Amino acid sequence: MKRTGLLLLLGLCLGAGQWNKAKTFRLKDFYPLAPGTRWIYMPPPGKTDYISRVEAGDRANVVRHYDATNAAKELRTEKGKGLFYDREWFTDKSYAVFDRPILWFPAKFQLGDSIQEERTYQKYEVDGKVNQGTFKIWQKIVAVETAILTSGATYPNCLRIESMTWWTFADGRKAQSINVYHYAPKIGPVKAAARFIISAPDGKELINRLVETELKKFEPVG
Repeated sequence: MKRTGLLLLLGLCLGAGQWNKAKTFRLKDFYPLAPGTRWIYMPPPGKTDYISRVEAGDRANVVRHYDATNAAKELRTEKGKGLFYDREWFTDKSYAVFDRPILWFPAKFQLGDSIQEERTYQKYEVDGKVNQGTFKIWQKIVAVETAILTSGATYPNCLRIESMTWWTFADGRKAQSINVYHYAPKIGPVKAAARFIISAPDGKELINRLVETELKKFEPVG
């Protein structure tokens, strides 16, 4: 799929699920975050399985949700408020701390709810240096729909969540992601399409890669 193809996906379902627009959803019903939870996803041909996992953080009510590249979002739950995105851990073990936490998902939400936030961050490099950059995120709860996987599995009543993120780094590079996720009740992400773009300071694209995957096996805790 071309870059424009994924961009066109964003918003195609803006009218879907309007019959249910007033319904209130609870985050905990769509995003299990108990430490030890794992999702195993189908890899590209010739690659090993993509494995995503949740590990306990170093503070109360904090977990790290790792993706297949071993990067992680550090997430903190506040009762009655929702899920806050506090830090990003990168594959090289460096990490970024936002100047203010981002309310990534409120505890309860409705179709059409969205966030659009911008933060500065301090990035703590593995060599001890500290750099500064900016981060932006846009995210919207677009629809309730059935996720149909290539395996033939179907997951009804999924939340379709579309998002975009932008990072600027101290060396002038920029990173962008364009994402479409389906969150199934009691399971979490079962299907994903994400385009990752990294650009040099002069604007030249260094990486432009589309990753599409779907759930192979869910391993809850207990």
